[in-house]
Amino acid sequence: MFHIEKGKREKNKIEVTVTMEPEKVDEAFKDTYHEFSQRVKIPGFRTGRIPINILEMNLGKEYINQQVAEKLIKESYNKAIKKSEFEPIDIPKVDLIQIEKDKPFIYKIILELKPEFEIPPLDDISLEKKHIEITDQKVEEELEKIRESHARLKPVEDRESRIGDFLILDYEIFLNDKPLENSKKEKQIVQLGERTLPEFNKNLVGIKSDTEKEIIVKYPEDIPDKELAGKEAVYKVKVSEIKEKELPDLDDDFAKSVGADYQKLDDLKEHIKKQLNEQAKYEAEREFQDLLMEKVAEKCVFEVPEVLVEKQLENMFHNLEEDLKMRNMTLQDYYKMIKADEEKVKKEYRLIAEKQIKQELIIDKIIQDDKITATDEEVNKKIEEIAESTNQKPLKVRAMFEKNKTLDNLKEQIKREKAIEILSSKIKVVEK
Repeated sequence: MFHIEKGKREKNKIEVTVTMEPEKVDEAFKDTYHEFSQRVKIPGFRTGRIPINILEMNLGKEYINQQVAEKLIKESYNKAIKKSEFEPIDIPKVDLIQIEKDKPFIYKIILELKPEFEIPPLDDISLEKKHIEITDQKVEEELEKIRESHARLKPVEDRESRIGDFLILDYEIFLNDKPLENSKKEKQIVQLGERTLPEFNKNLVGIKSDTEKEIIVKYPEDIPDKELAGKEAVYKVKVSEIKEKELPDLDDDFAKSVGADYQKLDDLKEHIKKQLNEQAKYEAEREFQDLLMEKVAEKCVFEVPEVLVEKQLENMFHNLEEDLKMRNMTLQDYYKMIKADEEKVKKEYRLIAEKQIKQELIIDKIIQDDKITATDEEVNKKIEEIAESTNQKPLKVRAMFEKNKTLDNLKEQIKREKAIEILSSKIKVVEK
């Protein structure tokens, strides 16, 4: 049907020449003429009975040749790439070489590939791997956070408001003595303290229920809300209730209220300690892996393909924009907030993108050279680990991966972890 010829690789690019036999080309011309004869209307000729020379006169030989070429390329393009055994990192470009009746059809596919490089000896790299001890104090701190989350709010009746109290209030914002559209809010909960506007703390500490206040707030120029940026607003506030947080006693009943798995307070503490240990181990491992990849990347010398950097940069900015949308911000708001322009941010992001792609290419190299795979046993083990950490059944976790069609992503994660383990085995690791 066709044969290919691989050219000489130049840097990260290589040409693959595809040649199709004249018989196949003539067949494609015949089919194309027949299709045009059925579709094209030319005065004096019946549909399906238009001679070839008339079609060529009306449509042009060059146009017909182009249509035949597209048909033949479409038929052979993917098969030719597969046959070449190359894995392009971008959409390959096509150059048409020859398209004529009674002659072979020839075209070239220009493929951009991952860079070729070798990983040098790594035995001169020495890295510390931290071991973080989880103290009783850390357990108590985490327990206190859980206790805080189970607190209830009770009304305050015998005193004035103070920092830490929760106020139930209605308010409306005024600019130049005119109410701001859609600014009227009712039954809002505001906790006095560091997360509240200083002007609110100043005016709402030391008051009682059913108090009305006018609070002047001067907004800085760089806030995302353009309607309020740089302006002085008046909040007309009415406080209907004052509440304080009431914490539950730390006893066995509290532990039972947190979850059915805990019969005693010690059970809850044991679970907290286990979770903190797992988190500390994960963070230490992540920090170690990041540093390991940085050191390995420094020793590997190769040119990172620009096309991969651009793709990564595009993904990074897309993720940034999506994150900003959730906070009702635009990129321009973001640039203003961090006091930087688009050029500066792109330059910084490009450096990060280059670093990330280089590290991924090194991991891909290890996976390829060591023929790393993810076995069914390893996939099952990873699913069990995820199930345990998320308090779910393994079957449910697997069903989620299968439903979302992300089981292959999990396999890639396993292969990546195994590749990093191989790199780790080649350096000196100091347990700290």
